[in-house]
Amino acid sequence: MRSKSPLTLATLINTKRISLAIVLALGSGALISCGGGGDSARVAQTVDASKNGVTRIELEDNEGYAHFKGTLQLNLNGRNSENALTNLNSKASWKLSDTSLGSIRNGLFTAAGKPGELIVTAEYAGLSTTQNIIVSDANLISISVTPANSSVDECKNASFTANALFDNGLTLEYPLTWAITEGATLASFNDDTKGELSTKNSGTVSIVARGKNNSDETISSPVLNFPINDSLVSVALRSDKTLNMREGESATVTLTGTYNDNSTAVITSNSNLTAAPSASLTIEGAKITAKNGSYAGTDVVLTGSCGGQSGELDLVILKKQIKSIEIKNSNGGTDNLSVTEGGNLDLNITATFADDSTDSNYDYKVNWSIVDSKSDDFDDDLITLDQTGKLTISGDLNLALNQQLKLVVRAEVRDENDKVVTNAQGQQLVDEINIVVRP
Repeated sequence: MRSKSPLTLATLINTKRISLAIVLALGSGALISCGGGGDSARVAQTVDASKNGVTRIELEDNEGYAHFKGTLQLNLNGRNSENALTNLNSKASWKLSDTSLGSIRNGLFTAAGKPGELIVTAEYAGLSTTQNIIVSDANLISISVTPANSSVDECKNASFTANALFDNGLTLEYPLTWAITEGATLASFNDDTKGELSTKNSGTVSIVARGKNNSDETISSPVLNFPINDSLVSVALRSDKTLNMREGESATVTLTGTYNDNSTAVITSNSNLTAAPSASLTIEGAKITAKNGSYAGTDVVLTGSCGGQSGELDLVILKKQIKSIEIKNSNGGTDNLSVTEGGNLDLNITATFADDSTDSNYDYKVNWSIVDSKSDDFDDDLITLDQTGKLTISGDLNLALNQQLKLVVRAEVRDENDKVVTNAQGQQLVDEINIVVRP
């Protein structure tokens, strides 16, 4: 059902190696005369042929049939003078004699939904070969399912192939879906168009493959009862980052299972990951992202479980790293702050984080003080500043009518060891503000 016309490079170049200089010397006319694909593609292919010593090309044998609902994978191989093989699917230029019947990319022919006949041409470095394809409208009559292995250990994946048989006696590539008819809590097909089973627990699952015939009737394979072995002994959960995470930071976690034969396997994609409290962590597959932390640190337990086994990670979710702080009054003011005798002034901190977001009422481990060396002399029994940022002026201060008193208030963010915290640039998180006391 097919014809091939393999060529050699002997008419173009030395049989031992391809010289790019010689190919370029042939000129664009010589390149175009060898067939389509464009000059740049031809030059790239010729350079690749020189690198791999390819002197001839050929298509792998196949039935030459595709179903009008299906696909057909063609494989183009190159051989060197020693007959060593190189796959050229992604490097060759592919053409169809009738594009109304389908499309082709990297050798994968995808039918367009109608029957007919066409010729596929594969070109590489001035060589070409052809393949006749019949696009069939044969009717689907049965499906058979074959597992890659007779069983699988829990929390691992199992592969299956399905053969679609048609009324012309051929088995063709055809769009099918996969389903579990019993035991859906034990395993799943994450992509129901692919025969890749992800298992989560031991037991037996019943598997079928299905397809639609030309009358849109569902054809199902016989049920395959597939065993999942109870063999997982323990699991261990690990992160690729520190267990102290700041809001917005992400990490990748890995759950590794140990089996009764002492073998191990990464089973993260088969596992169930949960966090408590859930509001402090976003889980996307194996990626975790911290959120809703606190300045003191929010304790979060991340649990990975599969096959009746579980492992935990104790995480601490912190607020984002602070870039700077600024003292403001309760109305957000920072300039010309003043207070009168017998009054008080509520000060607070606005923290700016590394991502430029802010917290206008930051109060975690802030130390407030009046800087004596920068302030006018005052009686600390009559002027007080507490650790909430409240400045209180006694009515007994008795300032003269036109007298003013200047105070410099300082705020520092301190750590667990009572040392001033620094930002990522090594700058201390401190701020000072001038306040005038009036009569």
